[in-house]
Amino acid sequence: MDRHPIVFIGGGNMARSLIGGLIARGHAPEALRVAEPVAALREALATDFGVRVRETGVEAADGAGTWLLAVKPQVMRDVCESLAPLAQAQRPLLVSIAAGITTDQIDQWLGGGQAVVRSMPNTPPCSAPAPPACTPMPASRPTSGRPPRP
Repeated sequence: MDRHPIVFIGGGNMARSLIGGLIARGHAPEALRVAEPVAALREALATDFGVRVRETGVEAADGAGTWLLAVKPQVMRDVCESLAPLAQAQRPLLVSIAAGITTDQIDQWLGGGQAVVRSMPNTPPCSAPAPPACTPMPASRPTSGRPPRP
């Protein structure tokens, strides 16, 4: 079992694309988890990629060091608020791909003090390498004065 699993909160098209890209580049499917409320989508994700799937974000995120928030903007607040106690306890790295939702909003909805990065993938990541645009909030930036190692 991977010591630092990545959890996708939301298993829609962008999450599928990112999961496919990670696996195509050698990431172990066992190290990926997906929270998806729709049973048919959960089944398809497990069948297509071999990832672990759960119905709720709390079930999937427990113990994961990186949470990728891939839900529709209109449900982001409710999703974050349901994850807030776990986020406060675990302090994961949070990556959002939701359009129109700021890092400050996500941080607030998760109870504050979180490391949040907003990323906007610009092409289907499983088809070809395509660097996303990323914006970290101050809490997620390195404090040493040096850039993070790749």
